[in-house]
Amino acid sequence: MMKNLEILEKRLGYFFKNIKLLQQALIHRSYAHEAGVISNERLEFLGDAVLELAIRTFLFEKEPKLTEGELSRLKAFLVEETTLAEVACSLGLSEFLWLGKGEKGTESILADTLEAVIAAIYLDSDFTTVKKLIKKLFNPWFIKVYQGDYRDYKTELQNILQSRYKLLPTYRILKINGPDHDRIFQVGVFIKNELWGKGEGKSRKKAEQNAAKQALQRLKI
Repeated sequence: MMKNLEILEKRLGYFFKNIKLLQQALIHRSYAHEAGVISNERLEFLGDAVLELAIRTFLFEKEPKLTEGELSRLKAFLVEETTLAEVACSLGLSEFLWLGKGEKGTESILADTLEAVIAAIYLDSDFTTVKKLIKKLFNPWFIKVYQGDYRDYKTELQNILQSRYKLLPTYRILKINGPDHDRIFQVGVFIKNELWGKGEGKSRKKAEQNAAKQALQRLKI
């Protein structure tokens, strides 16, 4: 395990003074329950706050002309579960997880573990260090934000419906496919109880965004 963690440290670009912090960050509660050890849940709690502060600071410094609402939408994209899971996958984090029998490295577990790892680095160093590391890890997703490649389709749809028709869309889960560790959500967006778009995704939020995108295309037509 120590050798494996050295591989992860190289991918992170950070080498721990207290390797036990990284070990704990990788222990899911399913394994902790079986082995009688401490899980990464407390680290996850702290890492969520550290990550959000770092992301808010980056956006505040990089985008001085954006309003609070615009900054909040960009922040929401950068810290949402799907983005965190993608960052975790870029590190190959699933290779290092300690999971209980039958448990799989789902999108949710990967996102939570990344937050725990961020907390472990913060506790092992300081905020300046972990902020620099977060900036490096999230750089591809920052580029998407800066280039405008990310769009918040749900907010766009809501704004158009409110301004044109004084209406709000509603979202409903239509179907859930796949096993618990690899579920695919199908969500519908309804306007006045009429189905205007469908979307799929590995999380409900992602499926809602795709449904809103389809509804926007229909509205523009």
